[in-house]
Amino acid sequence: MHKYLILLILTSMTASSWANYYETLPKGVRHLRGRYIHSTVSSSFNRSKSETPYAYKIEANIKNLEKIEDPTVKDVLALFAPYPGAYSQLSLGTHKLDAEANINVNVYAAAFGITDRITAYVGLPIYDAKVNINYKTVKGSSQEDVAATLQEIYGDNWAQTLGNIVEKVYDIDGSTIQSGITNALGYDELGSWSGQGLGDTELGLIYNFHKQDGFGLALKYGVIVPTGYVDDPDIIQDVGFGDGQWDTFLEFGGGKSLTDRITANAWTRFTYQFSSEKELRVPYSGDLSISDEKATFSEKLGNKYLIGFDTEFIVNDWINITPSFIYEYTEQAVYESSNSQANKWLGQDTESNSQSFRIMTQLTSVGLFQQNKFLLPGFLNFSYQNTFRGQNTPKVDMYEIELGMYF
Repeated sequence: MHKYLILLILTSMTASSWANYYETLPKGVRHLRGRYIHSTVSSSFNRSKSETPYAYKIEANIKNLEKIEDPTVKDVLALFAPYPGAYSQLSLGTHKLDAEANINVNVYAAAFGITDRITAYVGLPIYDAKVNINYKTVKGSSQEDVAATLQEIYGDNWAQTLGNIVEKVYDIDGSTIQSGITNALGYDELGSWSGQGLGDTELGLIYNFHKQDGFGLALKYGVIVPTGYVDDPDIIQDVGFGDGQWDTFLEFGGGKSLTDRITANAWTRFTYQFSSEKELRVPYSGDLSISDEKATFSEKLGNKYLIGFDTEFIVNDWINITPSFIYEYTEQAVYESSNSQANKWLGQDTESNSQSFRIMTQLTSVGLFQQNKFLLPGFLNFSYQNTFRGQNTPKVDMYEIELGMYF
């Protein structure tokens, strides 16, 4: 799957951890949580903000047929070589591969109260991903055109015979076309893909610098360590678990208790993505990212800006419901190499934005623990998140279950 499909999993201590965004752990208190995330991704929002399925097209034209090592294809091309008019028309059509990614993530996080106002945390995601590929032909072959050219333009007896041989090459099945072309270009064979492994690790500090009368403000600062699997340039259909470079972020936000049972929070985060050296495919054009050539590029992924709002409604001592809105914008990526045209094509359509709605139901014993009515403080969250609008970004439906304990 294309390299821009990286599922955005928030590994940090989210604003929904406590009733107020700005809350930190008391000094010496520890917090552990585990989050299970399931997501299915089969489409994205394109440059015109329309939803389009993830698909990959193979053009089995003469240029690509010449690269196939299949003996039948080689023999037939040799027979047609004396007839350039027909040879140039040879095509086995256009073949489409639809992709759907099923991604499961287990996120493990730990936090510790350094002081009553400063909390340190770490978030570690473990991915289990599978990409399913479905194949179909969307454009027919040039069989009739080639036969007509042989018989009408050349017209000799051998050309007539070749017109009948045409059917032989067009009997080649889709799997031969797929494997032949991808192997000719240096890619691994197309098909379903699965992978497991560590994602990028987030390390951070939360500083509650203001807290008074149900209102407070906090700063979060941290780094994202590139510990995750990065897209392999030789595999078309894989999914990256990280983006391969260090990031640093600064987040600011606050919360206000509107009533005894309603709390509003808002926050914004800026993430700076450092540049890194990567081996990438040199695209054939701005619209065709595949190629048979690789090169080393300096890749500077676009900086990210995130804005979030949520409102927590306390139903009773056990249950909270929190709807959220999240907006994220990513600047265009910049590529540097000796190939200025490839630099431009790789950066094309990498500027993106997304709008997501999230709803969480929390079962919590924290309040009851504080009232000495329950033995242990903790919570169990059930969440759903949907990307309902965006540009150059995956359309994500995400389900989560999260368990957290304090001690």
